Amino acid sequence: MSQAKEITATYLRTKETMKKYITAFEERKQPGKSHNPFQYTINNPEGSIIQEFNHWFIMKNDFPYDAVADIHHMIVTKREVPFNWNLLTEEEIDEFQTLRENYLADNYDVIYENLPSGQTQPGWFHINLLKLKRTSLEEFMNN
Repeated sequence: MSQAKEITATYLRTKETMKKYITAFEERKQPGKSHNPFQYTINNPEGSIIQEFNHWFIMKNDFPYDAVADIHHMIVTKREVPFNWNLLTEEEIDEFQTLRENYLADNYDVIYENLPSGQTQPGWFHINLLKLKRTSLEEFMNN
């Protein structure tokens, strides 16, 4: 599995969430610690899994993009596979397309895919699912 890259700050997470993310990221580098942030969820799905499908599951993100989203989940392959569309099976791709057109379109605003230069967890295929924060146009323009 690919090793996690060094992280940089973006404006997607609040400072509080970013601090928690940095701590967890550093802990995973320690000898004897799992570099796979998804393994715990796979082994202990209670409370973390939102929805399960044949080849995918949707899970909570412990370090959400909470500066811009009210909801931040991830769709993750059940099978451990690096983040590379070419490594997915035909069945996984077909199911993702069906989910994208139906379930995801009905429940999220944004499907957010980090490209290789922005991936801090490239070792397991996952895509971010966001329900963006919203306010009235009047409130937005007056703040």
